[in-house]
Amino acid sequence: MKSLMFVAPGQLRFDEVDAPTIAEGTDALVRPLAATTCDLDHHVIADKTPFSGFGPFPLGHECVGTVVEVGPDCTEVAVGDVVGVAWHIACGTCAQCALGHTARCLAHGDAQYGLPVNGAWGGTFDELIRVPYADFNLAKLPAGVDPVHLASIGDNLALGWETVMPTVARIADPKIAVFGGTGSIGLYCVDVAVHCAGARTVYYDDDAVRMKVAEQLGAEVHDIHGKREKDFHLAVDASCDPERLRKALLSVMPEGYVNSVGIYFDDVSLPLLGLYQRGVHFHNGKGHARPNMTPTLKAVAAGILHPELVTSGIHGWDEIPDVLTSDRAGHKPIFVLEN
Repeated sequence: MKSLMFVAPGQLRFDEVDAPTIAEGTDALVRPLAATTCDLDHHVIADKTPFSGFGPFPLGHECVGTVVEVGPDCTEVAVGDVVGVAWHIACGTCAQCALGHTARCLAHGDAQYGLPVNGAWGGTFDELIRVPYADFNLAKLPAGVDPVHLASIGDNLALGWETVMPTVARIADPKIAVFGGTGSIGLYCVDVAVHCAGARTVYYDDDAVRMKVAEQLGAEVHDIHGKREKDFHLAVDASCDPERLRKALLSVMPEGYVNSVGIYFDDVSLPLLGLYQRGVHFHNGKGHARPNMTPTLKAVAAGILHPELVTSGIHGWDEIPDVLTSDRAGHKPIFVLEN
């Protein structure tokens, strides 16, 4: 089968590799229907992360696909099911998984698709994917929903729900700021904030394309370099930019919340005295995809969420290397694998 390989910064290629097989009774094999990039993938390709020097390795950890084979111990998924694949490898039964911390699985640690971390699991731009603990790690897609625009359900799309809903669930009339910059995550957060949380939502950025999408999703849109309000219940840092993170930290009301979904590979200076004086609850960490995929899918099926507005382009599978190494990749390109 063909596997998309990250070779070096700005260099991607398809290699012929051995197809995965069922190794454990709880495994399933999934053939992608559509796959997309996490915001991190663009940074890897652009040589902005420590992973850029470890090529070649399979790239990609977001996809939806069709189950083509299951192990004898699978009871919840069956051949023919259309599913979303969680980006992380999680057993579903350890103490951390039981708490909903599936990205901290005690059995598999930091293991995931698409990066050379704790095992070789391939990538979601492969033509066939082995999914361990398939009954847990696969989420069936709702009937009647276009799977293409759900390609990100196993990470960024579900992260939009996780970043917003648990924090503001008990706040009446929430007010949420989203500081964009990475690509798609901030926009998925806007969709959830406006349509699931019912929040007055303000999106700060300086990218005209993303700002237009945020406006279509129902947010108030402002230039991030201008004046900002400072009384938000929740501010989302989706920037990977230390200066934008600082703005987010200083934008919330006393005892407000800042959830950062950006990955910072270098130490960042924080205005700790200002945070102390205001009382700021700050969280940064990996998304726990699997528990958040189900409520996100329900909201999509109900017509509440609009992932199609975040999609920046739909391309053929063979276009992946050229598109992702070009200046036309967009903030959320989706690639379709024909049967």
